[in-house]
Amino acid sequence: MTESSSIDLIAFGEILWDIIDDMPHLGGAPFNLAAHAALCGLSTAMISALGVDDLGEMARTRAQELGIDTRWIISDHQNPTGTVSVTLENTMPSYTIHENAAWDNIVLTDDAIDAIIAARPRAFCFGTLVQRSEASTATLNRILERLPESLIFFDVNLRQKFWSLQTVTESIAKCNWLKVNEDEAKLLNQKLFYAESDIESFTAGIFTKFKGVAGIAVTCGADGCFVFERGRTPLRAAGIEVAAVDTIGAGDAFSAAFLTELLHSGDVHNAMHAANQRGALIASKPGAIPVI
Repeated sequence: MTESSSIDLIAFGEILWDIIDDMPHLGGAPFNLAAHAALCGLSTAMISALGVDDLGEMARTRAQELGIDTRWIISDHQNPTGTVSVTLENTMPSYTIHENAAWDNIVLTDDAIDAIIAARPRAFCFGTLVQRSEASTATLNRILERLPESLIFFDVNLRQKFWSLQTVTESIAKCNWLKVNEDEAKLLNQKLFYAESDIESFTAGIFTKFKGVAGIAVTCGADGCFVFERGRTPLRAAGIEVAAVDTIGAGDAFSAAFLTELLHSGDVHNAMHAANQRGALIASKPGAIPVI
């Protein structure tokens, strides 16, 4: 892939290892999304940082094996590759996200940012967690300020204490597609609009307050998803029943399949069903990026 060639999807944010029962599993929401997008057939790149350590070397190798362009995954000589301690209760994960990780220090040269802009990504994806640090947030904003006409996809992904209402609102203002899960929609509805915790009033509030948002995907776990597009009738896709093993990465797989179909055909209805299918498949297998 040349420096000026177009890329379907670029994801910005954390690459980390989920430590489950003392075993490392590669993850991080943006990385999971990029990996599943590559597996769905998109040309995909990742912007992140890894430590100069064994976990970092393994992560870079695995990313390349998955077909992810790694030229913008920098090496951080000061901080270790990120890790998260994960515990599972009834297949639902609980996270302890360790601080001062390499991905807290995503700092790119001007030449690297020029190359990202020149790559003309059809979709650019980011979340909230990576914005816990000033360094990574500054780099993200430098890119967003210069992106050409791309689909800007913000997956809220609220994690523990590592978010603020200001970060969320500023991020929504920069995206044209927003993804939340049902619980996040209800929480943000109360905090942003002081409203009852229903999805419809949340999405109505978002469209009123943020004029650049064209669509909102709301995932509801086993109950499927809703998609709201500005000025159109809301759509709902029922969930797919599976025997869940764990839900780690299922939402990221949903996003990847949704964006893949949206970029290929523009058909939101088909995108919802493709997303539900992949999300359910990943929930039925162990780990965020299982061998399928």
